[in-house]
Amino acid sequence: MKEIRLAIKILKTLVKDRIQYPDRLVVDTIGIIARCGILLILYSYVFKLSNGAINGTTFLFAAWSIFFYFSFSVLRLRDISREIMKDIQTGNVEVLLSKPISYLSYRMWWQVGSGIYSFVVITLLAVVTLFFSIGLPSTMTISIFLPTLLLTFFCGVILSLFLYTMVGLLSFWIEDINPVFWIVDKAVMILGGSYLPVALFPAFMFKIALWSPFGASQFVTHTVYKTWQTNWYQLVGIQLFWIVLLGLVVYFMFESAKKKVSVNGG
Repeated sequence: MKEIRLAIKILKTLVKDRIQYPDRLVVDTIGIIARCGILLILYSYVFKLSNGAINGTTFLFAAWSIFFYFSFSVLRLRDISREIMKDIQTGNVEVLLSKPISYLSYRMWWQVGSGIYSFVVITLLAVVTLFFSIGLPSTMTISIFLPTLLLTFFCGVILSLFLYTMVGLLSFWIEDINPVFWIVDKAVMILGGSYLPVALFPAFMFKIALWSPFGASQFVTHTVYKTWQTNWYQLVGIQLFWIVLLGLVVYFMFESAKKKVSVNGG
């Protein structure tokens, strides 16, 4: 109950702050227009030059898949790595570890709260814009779409937090985690279907995206394709597998890190 109350308080506080000071919303809006908007315009011309279909996929499906990636990225879950590194470098983590709260829970909820307002506002506006400009794929109108979309979205949030928390916790052992962060982040970007929709991946690249935690964290981009109707349970199962595995890795890394802080006189 204590952690639930803490989560609600963090979310309420950060949402009120974002509403009062909408700077982050403006920056995120400009970012998604600059990256996702321009990318969709380019792909629309590419598909026209290819007679409307590439690898059996039309622009309509590719556009929504790309949009889901960029919409998910508005949550800024990746930033938790550098926030943890900042806490460790400044010594703030030692103060937080002495509090009667879970440091990792606090940091994860804080990360979700810091991006959720921009995510909701931008996603709603963008969905309406895309609906009236290019329409909806038939796969997004079936009954299982919304429940499975929400399921894989929440699994993706948890998996992304665990993945980037692992990178952040490396700061207990290495001073600068940015090189590791860049490698992980680019892997997520490439295998998640940011600039190349997953339906257009070569076979070997698609398998890597399917079975790696980098691609699994972005399975929300798979939900628009026709194959989702028959294999969604398999993909969610892959996400759950990685959530359990990475969750255990995060737990043991954090337990080891707490002993290191104690040994160093933290």
